[in-house]
Amino acid sequence: MFSLLTSVGPEIPFTLLLLALLGFRHRVTPKANLFIKAPPARVFEIVDLTDGKTDNWGSTQVKAVLVDAGTRTYRKTYTTTLSTGVQKSSQALFSIDERVAPRKLVLRREGLEGHGTSNELLAQIYEIEEEEGGTRLSMTYQWGPRPLLAQMLARADLWGGIFRLKGLAETGKPNERPYFWISALVALVTGLVSLVAFGVLLGWKAAVMLVFALFVHEFGHLFAYRLMGQPWGRMVFLPFLGAIALPRLPFDSQGQAVFAALMGPGFSTLLALLCLVPAMLGDVPNPYVALFGLIVVGLNIFNLLPVEPLDGGVALRSVLTRLMGPAARFGLMAIGLLIGGIGLLMQQFVLVMFGGIAILANIRDRRIDAGLVPLSRLQIIITIFAYMAMTAAYMTLFKYFMNYASLLKSGA
Repeated sequence: MFSLLTSVGPEIPFTLLLLALLGFRHRVTPKANLFIKAPPARVFEIVDLTDGKTDNWGSTQVKAVLVDAGTRTYRKTYTTTLSTGVQKSSQALFSIDERVAPRKLVLRREGLEGHGTSNELLAQIYEIEEEEGGTRLSMTYQWGPRPLLAQMLARADLWGGIFRLKGLAETGKPNERPYFWISALVALVTGLVSLVAFGVLLGWKAAVMLVFALFVHEFGHLFAYRLMGQPWGRMVFLPFLGAIALPRLPFDSQGQAVFAALMGPGFSTLLALLCLVPAMLGDVPNPYVALFGLIVVGLNIFNLLPVEPLDGGVALRSVLTRLMGPAARFGLMAIGLLIGGIGLLMQQFVLVMFGGIAILANIRDRRIDAGLVPLSRLQIIITIFAYMAMTAAYMTLFKYFMNYASLLKSGA
């Protein structure tokens, strides 16, 4: 045990701290304000809530229906049409808490009695001031307790939303481009921070290769969302941890969740195979090809470990939930214990850490994949086959690149 602790590098405390911060939930109240070249009455008309009002935001239609005139409560229905033609809908109740046309509008969330407020939008506040040549719009959203990553994305979404309103008020059409650029900026900034973190830890050449490999891996998840018909998701890099791709809409089935999880390492096989081309055709071993090949393969082997929140663990979670029902958490804990034990034997603290995370995540009873259409027997067979095939392929590639790298040491 002592040798395991002494082998811990300086990156481990930072990783543990980041994991703790990512899980820390806190209320968030993002605020954005923007100058709009339109009169206050026009801006207020756009944000106001009236019976039968319908707004279109990209592929999502928002319709408001008055359900209680006494409390001025409206039901908002959000209907998103996927590229496959399938429509996904969700609803939320809002009451008009304050309405001073055309200066201020406060909407309060209703219908949450008896339910948790975590990750729930609780209020929308619009404040409008007339300025020379137009209007100053201030938007404030109040959210229930959200984890750190969701807090950051709440601010990005709010700024994307206010730019949409600006486009609608000025031209009659929502401006979707800033939303895309804001999402890209989040990925770029977090990617640069991760590059610096990995650069200090691994050296700049390895860091650049690792961040690029992470980008390709997460793009595989984003591509999976698009294949399901969803809009492009969002990518966020996490220093010392890696990166994460987030879908815009929740999944409908366990099959979608598994497909999205395995598309990360699945899409990355293209990058691993590309590394083989210069390795097989070159007469002299190239140290950069060896390093990049090992980084790509090692990253995806690690992601295929059957522990949450890694891709292999997400796939395993759905399979075990389908096969074992509520008892699936005991299977996930057992596998986490196994991975942690292997980490102890191999003196690998990272394996011990992720094994511990898998155990802690399942100590308390929880609803896994609640509301999702369960995997069919055929989908279970396909999932197991795909997982084993990818694992075997990456292990074969790892052995190849290890042998290739050994040629550099022998001077061949």
